[in-house]
Amino acid sequence: MGRPVNGSWQTTTLHVDGRGRSACLAYPHRTPVFEVAAGNAVVKVTLHASRVDEASVIFARELAEQARAFAEEVERLHKGQIRRASRRQTGQEDAA
Repeated sequence: MGRPVNGSWQTTTLHVDGRGRSACLAYPHRTPVFEVAAGNAVVKVTLHASRVDEASVIFARELAEQARAFAEEVERLHKGQIRRASRRQTGQEDAA
């Protein structure tokens, strides 16, 4: 991620509110497309259509690792919200 930028560059923020989707679109004779969508917005990550090198493999593995880390962080936050809601509900029942 900290490599110098020598090609395309852009920053795009895609707010996904739980109704988003992601997909890997595979093709028999070209590189896959990784797609993330939310509402009417879609971001697609692609590589050169026919050339895959070691850098492509490294990027794909980094993408997978960061997606896994993102999922773990979302799960951690979700579990914390469930625990807090449970404690609030238990506190309300004790007060009644």
